[in-house]
Amino acid sequence: MHTMVTRSRSSAGTSVVVGFHTITRVSSPKSPRASETAWSGTATVIMIASLAHGARRFRGSDTKVPHRMPKTVYGRTLLYMHPNTNPFTPGAGVTPARLVGRDDLVEAFTIAVERRSLSRPANGMMVYGLRGTGKTVLLNHFASIAGEREWIVIQAEAAKNPTTSFLERLSGKLSLHLRRLAQPSVSERTKHALGAFKGFTLEVGLGHFGVGIEIDPQYLRPYTGDISLDMPDMLTTVAQALQERRGGLAIMVDELQDLPRAELSALLMSAHESNQMNAPFLLCGAGLPSLPRVLAETKSYSERLFDFARLDVLDPASARRVLVEPVEELGEKWDDAGLQYILDSAQRYPYFLQVFGKAAWDTAAMSPIGLDDAKVARSVGFDVLDQGFFLVRWERATKAERLYLRAMAVDGDGPSAVSDVATRRHTSVQSLGPTRARLISKGIVYSPTHGEIQFTVPGMATFIKRADERGW
Repeated sequence: MHTMVTRSRSSAGTSVVVGFHTITRVSSPKSPRASETAWSGTATVIMIASLAHGARRFRGSDTKVPHRMPKTVYGRTLLYMHPNTNPFTPGAGVTPARLVGRDDLVEAFTIAVERRSLSRPANGMMVYGLRGTGKTVLLNHFASIAGEREWIVIQAEAAKNPTTSFLERLSGKLSLHLRRLAQPSVSERTKHALGAFKGFTLEVGLGHFGVGIEIDPQYLRPYTGDISLDMPDMLTTVAQALQERRGGLAIMVDELQDLPRAELSALLMSAHESNQMNAPFLLCGAGLPSLPRVLAETKSYSERLFDFARLDVLDPASARRVLVEPVEELGEKWDDAGLQYILDSAQRYPYFLQVFGKAAWDTAAMSPIGLDDAKVARSVGFDVLDQGFFLVRWERATKAERLYLRAMAVDGDGPSAVSDVATRRHTSVQSLGPTRARLISKGIVYSPTHGEIQFTVPGMATFIKRADERGW
């Protein structure tokens, strides 16, 4: 009796269960092949490492393979897929190894930047959808495209309870770029831009951001202190100055639906004015499915200022590319059954594909990544999601709010009629209004249409059922 980490798969290969369990050796193995080894015992499975039949031995030349690491099994040294070079990158806004399925949006934004650089009209881009659909990743990619074309790019998040206002963050980031332009030999247009920015910060009580920008007082703009009037002129003036350098100004705002209405209105008016002046300025945003409605309620002309794109699950071909291409680039592969199992588990959501893909790579020590690996990866992946992606939202909800969420979960991912939720709670729609409003404010749910409510994250309903089973 001793502790070991192994489990047999079939004559075609071996699965090694990486976990701790007590086993009894039935026969003394002379080979790592499954057909020559049998074990009895109970295992607590953490992950599976696949040893492909006929796995190659570790030789001197193999030490240069960057994504593999040597391990010795029964006296034979084999190369295992290294977790340090796992190509999958689950994380908030982290760019994946392959940004696929969004080619048309990337092309549309690239054309918009290039048209604005030529003083031709073009719309900014607004992307919206549930959490985990790749909105922030795409917005970051837009920023990279503009930056590569020598545009000044300002990225910010419209947080609900920020320690600083959005206006402060915008002014602070813009000042860093404009200080680099404050040279003695700058053009007249640049002097007007610097004067506009400094005049703006002085009038809105953010004069400290103008420190270091020395400009003749004649260039200071006599602003009013009303950002709805002053911001459009300031941003357009700055963009026009950058045009001399064949550049422009792009402002990228994540969670745009949470921006205070006064600041949102000023930004929309800036986009409108710069569009009329053919200035190289683009406003882009990302947000929940309620974003188009919020923009339309703020300024009725918003639907003509932007190209809107709803992000959802990837098409089947793109989802496969997300999983297959990064693995094959490192010389590894999936088998068909393992690949399909992970695709079904992730339901083609971009973030879930990264979570389950990472778990599958870490689970399988050698390619191909098989069905046994995928089954364990599914368990590991859901545990990762439950402990992070879902749980952080569940824990923010009060007891009364969780009861509301449970009533919504009856409809799956929804949407749910607010009247049905009230019926399940044995109360009136009006009495649940404050609870619903708090959940919307926390970003856990949103209202897709009047009289309906829906989770902001896919799979929340099934998580709630799992949480109830675990007593969370």
